[in-house]
Amino acid sequence: MRKLIGIFLIGILFTSCNSKTTTAPSKSKFLIDSLYSESFGNYRKHNLYLPKDFDTKKDYPIIYATDGNSNLTDKKILLDSLIDNKIIKPLVLVASFSNGKIADSTSMTIGNGKRHNLTYRYFEYVNQDFPKDNKYPHLENTFKNHLNYFSKELIQYIEKNLDQTTNRDDRYFYGASNGAGFGLSLLNTNPDLIGTYLCFSTFAGDIKSNTSWNTNTKYPNLYLRYGSEETFLDADAKFLKLKYAETNSFIDVKKYNGGHNNKFWKKEFTNIITDILKYE
Repeated sequence: MRKLIGIFLIGILFTSCNSKTTTAPSKSKFLIDSLYSESFGNYRKHNLYLPKDFDTKKDYPIIYATDGNSNLTDKKILLDSLIDNKIIKPLVLVASFSNGKIADSTSMTIGNGKRHNLTYRYFEYVNQDFPKDNKYPHLENTFKNHLNYFSKELIQYIEKNLDQTTNRDDRYFYGASNGAGFGLSLLNTNPDLIGTYLCFSTFAGDIKSNTSWNTNTKYPNLYLRYGSEETFLDADAKFLKLKYAETNSFIDVKKYNGGHNNKFWKKEFTNIITDILKYE
């Protein structure tokens, strides 16, 4: 039944790839859609922002983001303002939901000594080595499944149903915290998929551990941001600048005044997209 609902929704919002008929809503849209993931074996949700007067005859820049089920990607008002005032060009935003359920009884001890239960989101976004006596074998493929879903299912689904002939340079990624860490893993393993990454306050991401940096690879443009209160990220930033220099790839690293908070990330997001997606 849910699959039928999803098909019906697509039929309303989007036109056939063959017909190329124009869809012209008078206002922008911020919707929740879902698709069945072969990688996970269940339905996965995502937010979809369409600019006003969206037209399938045109191709748009598309920002793919993590944490769709949070205020990190609730950007309709911001994007409407920037687009309506001709500060940035019209664009599409796709924000994939994470799984916020507690991953069984997994937990970790945080700085104050309290136990913190981990959600499936953590295992979706963070690639890690499991011990041989792993008590949670069902979690071992969670990161791999999410990487395959995001890179091979979600992007294809969006661009097919929006009738977009998007290439690498028209695709952007945005993520913060562990979501940014997932972005860096995606950047390293699939450098030809997305052209530009916005990664803020990056936690994990296999920056030094589970990834290999190829000196013959031209890596995507990377805008790396983190706060003055996050000095533990200095080493990762230094490492990334070194690897990008070795591959003659573009990286822009800045430390803002603040900490691990969306109020800072929102400002940095706005500053960057008004530069790289400016209205022409």
